[in-house]
Amino acid sequence: MADQIPMSTIDTTEWYGQPAYVIETSAIRVVTTPAIGAKIVSIIDKKANHEWLLPPFNRPFVPLNYGASFVAQDMSGWDEMLPTIDSCNYPVPGAFEGIQLPDHGEVWSLPWDVTGIQADELTVAVTGRALPLRMTRTMRVVNVQTIRFEYDVLNTGNEEMVMLWAAHPQFKIDTKTRIILPPEVSTVINVVETDDWGVIGRLYDWPQTQTQKGQLFDLDRIKDSDLHKYRKFYLSPKQSVGWAALAQSSAGHWLRLNWDAARIPYLGIWVDQAAIGDRSTIAIEPSTGFYDHLARAWENQRITRLLPMQRYLWYLDVTVGMGPLDNRH
Repeated sequence: MADQIPMSTIDTTEWYGQPAYVIETSAIRVVTTPAIGAKIVSIIDKKANHEWLLPPFNRPFVPLNYGASFVAQDMSGWDEMLPTIDSCNYPVPGAFEGIQLPDHGEVWSLPWDVTGIQADELTVAVTGRALPLRMTRTMRVVNVQTIRFEYDVLNTGNEEMVMLWAAHPQFKIDTKTRIILPPEVSTVINVVETDDWGVIGRLYDWPQTQTQKGQLFDLDRIKDSDLHKYRKFYLSPKQSVGWAALAQSSAGHWLRLNWDAARIPYLGIWVDQAAIGDRSTIAIEPSTGFYDHLARAWENQRITRLLPMQRYLWYLDVTVGMGPLDNRH
């Protein structure tokens, strides 16, 4: 018997007074708010009765303005980062050279349009203000446990453009949450200079390592939020992987992200122990550039290029489950 798409629904709801859409099966429920940067505001594992994304807390939600400071907002949910993460000037000679690109990119603070609704999929789209890039995202059901995010970025301009995209999901975690990477990952690169992790570019063993002060440290776990520290690591730009996961060891359930490593070659991991936000979080950030800052990625020549009217397509699968996690692929 041929495989069938599981029973799924697209419905409307509200999130802090904002129009929102729900896509769900019997196992997973995902909520997005197109008018607020197409933010993913909730990912619920229905069988485990577990919310995986941070809601607003001490910082109440307020409507966004274009170019807003990311850390001045409510610091919740999952945002799309395009064409940069860190604010910078567009680095490439041509008509757009020197144009200011906002903090965490353009699209997270712009309203998106709903361009398609079907029984098991929702499509939204937005066009940047600083750069002529049009981004479309379709959420569709793959199986009862998995929602696929399909992305399409089109260069609508008259000259070649460069960009990077990164997912920025702020996951709701605790000291029992574990980051799981493919078994071939044995080292990571520090990209934020701190007292614990020293200079940018320093390599550390994964998952257990030593801080630059010689203290044993489990990089795959988070420490108590009252430490008020943060760290960010990338895998080597020469090591492309196709998945990463979070496992909730206290309850036996997990969330896994899968993608095509040929289309999304880079992976960053941001850990905030309530230093930047008001609660601890882990962000697993597959990306099309290395790393964070478009001008830096351009300098590294690890970036996505688009000729006029050229598209770049990729996908990201979100899967929830319980029990053992297969970490082989």
